[in-house]
Amino acid sequence: MNKSDYINLLSQASINDTSKFTPVSLQRPKTRGRPVKHYHPLLEKEKHLASVVRKILPKQIADCVCQAGSRLAHLYGLPKTHKENLSMRPILSATGTYNYALAKWLDDKLKPLSSNRYTISDTFSFADEIQNLVIDENDILVSYDVTSLFTNVPLQETIEIIAEKAFADNWFNTTHDLSITKPELVQLLEVATMNQLFQFDGNLYEQTDGVAMGSPLGPLMANAFLCSIEEKLDQDNKLPEFYRRYVDDTFAIVTSVPAAEDLLSTLNNCHPSIHFTMELASGNKLPFVGMEVLKKGCKLETSVYRKPTNTGLLLHHQSHVDKRYKKSLLKTMLNRAFRLSSTWESFKSECDHLKMMFTNLKYPDHLINSTISHFVTSVRSENPGVQAQLSVNENAVHRVVLPFKDQKSADAVKRQLSDLSNKIDHTLHPVFKSRKICEDLRVREPKPPIVSQQCVVYNYKCDLCDADHC
Repeated sequence: MNKSDYINLLSQASINDTSKFTPVSLQRPKTRGRPVKHYHPLLEKEKHLASVVRKILPKQIADCVCQAGSRLAHLYGLPKTHKENLSMRPILSATGTYNYALAKWLDDKLKPLSSNRYTISDTFSFADEIQNLVIDENDILVSYDVTSLFTNVPLQETIEIIAEKAFADNWFNTTHDLSITKPELVQLLEVATMNQLFQFDGNLYEQTDGVAMGSPLGPLMANAFLCSIEEKLDQDNKLPEFYRRYVDDTFAIVTSVPAAEDLLSTLNNCHPSIHFTMELASGNKLPFVGMEVLKKGCKLETSVYRKPTNTGLLLHHQSHVDKRYKKSLLKTMLNRAFRLSSTWESFKSECDHLKMMFTNLKYPDHLINSTISHFVTSVRSENPGVQAQLSVNENAVHRVVLPFKDQKSADAVKRQLSDLSNKIDHTLHPVFKSRKICEDLRVREPKPPIVSQQCVVYNYKCDLCDADHC
């Protein structure tokens, strides 16, 4: 993709919507009195945030969340290659920005308010839940997706929803040992999310509504808004018996196709800011959050799902990376396959696919086979009732870790293990480990703690205020 196409697609997904994004001028606004010597919108944002936070929060917390010498947020996009029509997902690189630390602090304190009994914490817990679910044989599977959820979240309304929940029975102050008021929490949320300043293609913009994907408060605001909608529908008994949501993706079991269409209409009539789309199961199969759900009679089975555009591109074995990360990647993919597969047949099929994928990435066969073999052995030991036969290489390499003494001894051990390998029909390979200096030398005096790790390259006192900038 060339640069002009990239900028055009990203502009269509973000700044072209003038109801949510406005350009910001670098010119100093006209004010009464003596004009400031140096002006920049970012400096004004920093000063405004500091003045609000220091009035509301204790000094110790305020010092942590007020960031001096911050950077401008940067807007970039990731192509949605799995979509029929190519589009961009706008993401804001917000680390180190003026309100990032405050947003992180608020997200940590308010996270319990962004979930309900319909939300899914992770894919694995959802897989465990539906594998034990008994449904009617005539039920159908359906999923719903919110179009561009983050940028369409009504920000002011969502802030009021969160503040209302936070001060029910004074939960926020009681839980976090604080003494702030509801309007003050609203003010903190506004300064952490509203009018987010960022740069794109050499120009400055503000996001006046919606939350930025990349902001620490983005998922919390999106979840809190959808939770409020679900709670209203639940009160009116408009949700199906089984309904689960992961951020903007929803999985439901309904009685018929008309019932699924009625639910879609109900969801789209909940709020004018958001729009839902629907996907019905095809051949009793429905992809959802990285897994494929298969309806078999009254039971549901799960397996790993890959989008048609997946190329299997992961960490290459010839990459200049420590080999332990490469082996850990193998183990991670095996663990994911095992936890998402409800049957040993689907797990075996996934292991075969992983073998082919990692072979294409130039991973040695002995490493792939031994890792699968060790993983299956550990699974069987933890689950004695499990019986499965996976097509792994029975002549896989078994490594024996031994202390290294000298080269002569190492060669002798190699010859002895080679003879033993022929006798037991298993390949034994010695791995020699040297003793570390720290095992022989004891620290006589503990080192002092590092006071600052901020990599400060300059420090000057601002002539506009009393702040020090680093």
